[in-house]
Amino acid sequence: MREAFLFMNRIFFFLIGVLAPLSCVADEIIFGVSTGSAMPMTVFKDSTLTSGLLKDFGDALARELQATPRYITFPRKRVESALISKQVDLICDLRPEWLDRKDWAWTETVFTNNQTVASRKDTPPLPHLKALAYQRVGTLLGYRYVEMEAALEKTFLRDDALSDDINLNKLLTRRFDYMLTNSLYFDYQRKIHADRLQLNPVSYKITSFDTYCALPQQGKWPAAKVNRAIQALKSRGEIQTMLSHYRPAGT
Repeated sequence: MREAFLFMNRIFFFLIGVLAPLSCVADEIIFGVSTGSAMPMTVFKDSTLTSGLLKDFGDALARELQATPRYITFPRKRVESALISKQVDLICDLRPEWLDRKDWAWTETVFTNNQTVASRKDTPPLPHLKALAYQRVGTLLGYRYVEMEAALEKTFLRDDALSDDINLNKLLTRRFDYMLTNSLYFDYQRKIHADRLQLNPVSYKITSFDTYCALPQQGKWPAAKVNRAIQALKSRGEIQTMLSHYRPAGT
């Protein structure tokens, strides 16, 4: 009996030793990130997301969900296919009209931004969108610009680039006079760019917009659970604190 007791005791403590570490391993949450974005949203090194607003938010969201974050990068046109194939659990900083499929689950608002037409200081003020007819305008490959398409139709001449940074360089080297961008990006560049004094502090505002996270309907992380985590971050002011790190003083 004593030998049997000692044997069972050893088995019991062996199982505790094996299973206890497993119980401490957090669930993983996998974020898909487009390589077409730039600061303040993303910084990449060898196709790996290393910092930026999306990583700040993803890390905070994962912490709130008691999960381990992982980031997988894709070209802009492949981010939706990554959701379809469930290579990733969610993709943030999106809007429903930016994706082809309409059956994704969506979180509540994560960021609020403005779509703008940005320019150099030496460029005449833009009175309205129709003034851009037949002018080459800096745009992002894979992005849809609904308001521009409605206002200009066939006179909308896109000059597609892989990132906002490439478009900004084209703007500064006078490849074109206007680029479509967003206020978070352009304000950040007015704060840190070496040629920031050439950038017009006044941009033409097309529209304000909110962005969200898209998730599969039957994915690993239900939208309701993610929403509760987002609400907790908002209630503590964490998202506003993140944003303030990337804005010029007084913005």
